[in-house]
Amino acid sequence: MGFGHGVHHCVGAPIARVQLQEAVSALVRRFPGLRAAAPPQWKAGLKTRAPRSLPVAW
Repeated sequence: MGFGHGVHHCVGAPIARVQLQEAVSALVRRFPGLRAAAPPQWKAGLKTRAPRSLPVAW
């Protein structure tokens, strides 16, 4: 995830990173065999880089 840099750095970035880390950790603990089934499909655009989809299997 990107949160900008310099004067445009998001002040909520640290809490967003902690939330994402906890969510992914909980998901992996709940489904230990979870894995990517295919590479992510990325959204097209110059302003943001975000996954459009990430197929998973377990």
